Amino acid sequence: MANLKNFVMQEADRQSSSQEDTIDSNKMENFYNSALSSIKQMNSEVAKCADKREQLHAEYGAESFDIWRKEHSSQVLTEHQQALVEDREKSSRDAVSRTASAESR
Repeated sequence: MANLKNFVMQEADRQSSSQEDTIDSNKMENFYNSALSSIKQMNSEVAKCADKREQLHAEYGAESFDIWRKEHSSQVLTEHQQALVEDREKSSRDAVSRTASAESR
């Protein structure tokens, strides 16, 4: 999300310095403030979802989640999409494992 925020800020700067600017500066400022507020809200929602997922994993265990994910994937995704999801999950588990190993040293 930082990249999106940087893009919004750069675009605001670019447009404010543009001589072709035909947009009212107050409207432009309101638009960019709204965009930045939306980014902040989205970051908050993503963090809440991650926290909720961690809580559910702790409560039900990773094995249950793997079973549920595979069952759901088989019902709604193509085989190719299922493989992509499984690859992503494996990469995520590997990253968490590496982080945990590094922290325990």
